Amino acid sequence: MNLGQSLYAIGAMLILSLIVLRMNNTILTTDEIVLDSKLGVLGTSIGTSIIEEASRLPFDQNTIEDGVSSVSSLTSAPFVREVSTVYDDFDDFHNHTQTDTIYSIPFNSRCTVTYINANDLNGSTNSKTWHKKLTIRITTPFSPGDTLSLSTVYSYWYFR
Repeated sequence: MNLGQSLYAIGAMLILSLIVLRMNNTILTTDEIVLDSKLGVLGTSIGTSIIEEASRLPFDQNTIEDGVSSVSSLTSAPFVREVSTVYDDFDDFHNHTQTDTIYSIPFNSRCTVTYINANDLNGSTNSKTWHKKLTIRITTPFSPGDTLSLSTVYSYWYFR
């Protein structure tokens, strides 16, 4: 093998090394995207479960037995669970926290419930209204810095 052939062989090995390096980089990036997607789906499932659990409950402690016709009859914010282990109305999920482990991936959920005005769904108010908003923030140590946030608005309708 003369000098020219050796240079061609070295060049070919260099190009092959660059192609292998690029393929490995692409595979690792794809794996990271797949993992992030799985974390998002699992976190969304946890948040949706909490929303469904809260939405099946009465709007307020004072609407469990009878309906109310004035916002002054509703519970004042900030909301406090009447019995620490019993969730009997929607706002009992205020400051609710839970930790779930799915496929050995821990998820931490924290809920807040606030009154909101119908004209400002992204804000909150200390005044009693017919609308409450449940916001759930879900984090996992597998994706530090990312917080999945889900929210729902629950309105009170009373028909006489």
